[in-house]
Amino acid sequence: MASISRTLGTGRLRLTLLGALAAFAVGVPAMAQEMPAAAPTVQTQDAPPIAAAASLRYALDDIAARFQKETGKSVKITYGATGNLVNQIKASAPFQAFFAADDKSVNKLASESLTEGDPVVFARGELSVAAPQGSEVAIDADLNGLKEALAAGKVKHIAIANTETAPYGRAAEEALKAAGLWDQAKPLLVVGENIGQTATFVSTGAAEVGFIAKSLAISKEIAPKISSAVVPQKLYAPINHGLAIIKGASPVAKEFVEFVRGPKGREVLEASGFAVPTS
Repeated sequence: MASISRTLGTGRLRLTLLGALAAFAVGVPAMAQEMPAAAPTVQTQDAPPIAAAASLRYALDDIAARFQKETGKSVKITYGATGNLVNQIKASAPFQAFFAADDKSVNKLASESLTEGDPVVFARGELSVAAPQGSEVAIDADLNGLKEALAAGKVKHIAIANTETAPYGRAAEEALKAAGLWDQAKPLLVVGENIGQTATFVSTGAAEVGFIAKSLAISKEIAPKISSAVVPQKLYAPINHGLAIIKGASPVAKEFVEFVRGPKGREVLEASGFAVPTS
């Protein structure tokens, strides 16, 4: 069950799930305070720490498992909100590579001489509107069902990720504004610290509707619990996932980055709902 408290001065509600986030909260490093991987591979002391946006969780878990199977090497991935991870890298968190949910963040790190080489865009994500099974909100790409449900007073909670730190949260705000629903939605918002937590709010029924990454909406863990539709990209700015190798990265971290960008990583990313650039 979720407990709900009001965030003063913002008009938003913040949810704290008790127990529902267990699947996303195994072994959190003290510095990161984010959502680590569900240990898809056997970790060793030599496994380099990698930072990644929560929207990439299922794709990178799969890629990391394939990487270990083929090379015998492993990585330790911590998932969280892109903005939070940027701040941790700037504060000398020991991450050796960073898979972000935007390209601005990795370019910012590069401008501060914290990366090796130039960052690249390795994938493009999409935003989905979603509701838990049994929700009274009809889900459709153009948000007509949400509009009708708002007008009928059927919506008490709309989940989005933190707009200050999570690119998918900013995309959700843009989509709601473009659809003319922001003023109605704003007092009803429940804010996840990252898009993984937001997806949990929706899939557990803590919110009647929410905006999450397509990659999470179609994952085998979440898809059976929700109804979802991809929001038209004309309603929000492109979500370009940037990648940077952090200065001092180990050979294993660099090898993993190349594996993600290679044909086997591309296969997983595309199957997980991402578009992957050809160059």
